[in-house]
Amino acid sequence: MKKAVLMVLLLAVVRPAIAAESSSTSDDGASSVFTAGEIVVTGKKAESAETVTSERMEMLGKMSLSSAANILPGVNISNVGGRNEGMIYVRGFDMRQVPLYLDGVPLYVPYDGYVDPNRFLTASLSEVNVSKGFTSVLYGPNTLGGAINMISRKPEKKLEGNVMAGGSYGDEQIDAGFGAVNIGSNQGKWYVQTGLSRLSRDFMPLSSSYEPVKNEDGGERGNSDNRDRNATVKVGYTPNSTDEYSITVNSQHSVKGVPVYVGSNPKQSVRFWRYTNWDKTSLYYIGRTSLGEKSYLKTKAYFDNYYNTLESYDNATYSTQKTSSAFSSCYDDHTIGGFVEFGTSVMQNNVLKVALHDKYDMHNEIGDAGEEALKFADNTFSIAAENTWSASDHLSVIAGVRQDFRSTIEAQEFTDSTHTAIHSFELEDNQATNAQLAVVGRLDAQQSVTGYVARTTRFPTLKDRYSYRMGKAIANPGLDPETSLNYGLDYAFRPSGKFSLQASIYQSKLDDTIQQVNNVVGTLWQMQNTGKSTFSGFENSVDWQPESWLKAHVAYSYIDRQNDSRPDLVFTDVPKHKLNGYVQFLLNRETWLLVESEYNTKRYSTSDGLYTAGAYGLVNLHMNAGLSKSLSLHATVNNLFDRNYEVAEGYPEAGREYVVSMNYAF
Repeated sequence: MKKAVLMVLLLAVVRPAIAAESSSTSDDGASSVFTAGEIVVTGKKAESAETVTSERMEMLGKMSLSSAANILPGVNISNVGGRNEGMIYVRGFDMRQVPLYLDGVPLYVPYDGYVDPNRFLTASLSEVNVSKGFTSVLYGPNTLGGAINMISRKPEKKLEGNVMAGGSYGDEQIDAGFGAVNIGSNQGKWYVQTGLSRLSRDFMPLSSSYEPVKNEDGGERGNSDNRDRNATVKVGYTPNSTDEYSITVNSQHSVKGVPVYVGSNPKQSVRFWRYTNWDKTSLYYIGRTSLGEKSYLKTKAYFDNYYNTLESYDNATYSTQKTSSAFSSCYDDHTIGGFVEFGTSVMQNNVLKVALHDKYDMHNEIGDAGEEALKFADNTFSIAAENTWSASDHLSVIAGVRQDFRSTIEAQEFTDSTHTAIHSFELEDNQATNAQLAVVGRLDAQQSVTGYVARTTRFPTLKDRYSYRMGKAIANPGLDPETSLNYGLDYAFRPSGKFSLQASIYQSKLDDTIQQVNNVVGTLWQMQNTGKSTFSGFENSVDWQPESWLKAHVAYSYIDRQNDSRPDLVFTDVPKHKLNGYVQFLLNRETWLLVESEYNTKRYSTSDGLYTAGAYGLVNLHMNAGLSKSLSLHATVNNLFDRNYEVAEGYPEAGREYVVSMNYAF
């Protein structure tokens, strides 16, 4: 019935829909933002502490989503080392709890809820929005700790674009090459935007201070190559100033190695893994139509396919698969979904939005040749309402509520060692209630204060509930949703165009926290609702331009995460303190020198607290020369002092690397 309601509404829309509200523009030049892909809370302007524009990504040489998001306060990056996947944490929440979107369309993988942010290149993006604390209920389910929304480009001119190419040098040889082409045309009533980007890395260079160990002799990090290719085509139709229709195809193809563990934890096994395919293709439609002067209808429909092949080999030659630890594993996942949003401001000083979401996830797990595929499927439906009341010129009140429903359609397992007999797990359904309230006060033209409280939830993933983790864990079909009660106070101060300050203090009280619990039966572990946890923190950022030739940016983040029910379990992968920023010296807008730095304190890598990745500080040097109005040369020295460091214990990061690129814009 729920799916039928949504499909009727989707099919009933003759013209797609747009919110009849003005969209904000970036203050640093990102004029080609595809605003139809944004999800905006009316009355609560997104601050720069939550947005990374394409100009800033290009200036700092951030070619992947992970590195771009890491610019922001309250955001940390780490690695799932055993799979060579990046991980983004937002105020301590990982990417199962902070899902990833492209133009508001969910991209997270159905089975485990993760998607590798290192695979997504930034060359075709106009901006990255990271929602923290108070996240619009219109995003849909599972935004326990926020949301990350990549916004694509939209052309403004009859012909515009850029061509970029470059390479990097490490360990005394060329280690990678990259390039991108973006071409767009806006002909008034229709537009087209295309983009193609590629990164080809032969290896990651280790620091000269890295000390060789059994499985890693230094220099070129073993099995650290990757090939990433992203292609995007968007076609849009804008019959008037308020209505818009667009269809987008986004395709990501990757091949990557998985460097082996080289730490000191005896429980960590050495795996000889390679992903011979990591492919993600999304096809989505976004429409928006004004219904009179005060109402609108917005619709989205999407299909997403995720396909990967993991090969486990016998040894570091990566050529044979004869031992018991060798295998081939293939994921073939599909997502079909839709979204309908109706908004109206017929009541004076009030905007009401109502939305329906429906998302059907299918996971097919294909093992070695001859085995039957195991099938898993979930359906998630939600209904949400968000209301913004402008009580006065200086005060707005925002209230939202969403009810989510998750139905397990199918979940299978093998019941014999030969993997021929298939049995169905116990199928359980869940529902969850989300609600939030915010008060936005504009103290004057330069200052604003926002206080909020929000109850958010996340359903456990298929992997959380049903995976045996290669015989090391116990399935738990009865896992309950995680919940979090988030409190926060945000302050923004913008006295002039040369200075801005933003600060936030927050606390999240988690209940039914889903966490790995070791030694449940013998040495087997299990994902369990471990009880209550508390995340508390503070973050701020300052931008300052005292002179026309000098700019500075600094951001600081502090977080403390405690498992109140199980104090013996520590949370991993996020440092308590992070300090980052840069100083830029400008000869003119196109020619400048920039010094970027970052410092992180230590972080735990295991929940027992025995193994950690130590504190580290990095300095990067960037130089840009405007050779003409359209042509520029960019040079970077990453990890200038060749620091040997880790963000996950046993997985060293890159040492000093020299990067050169040229960009031609038209």
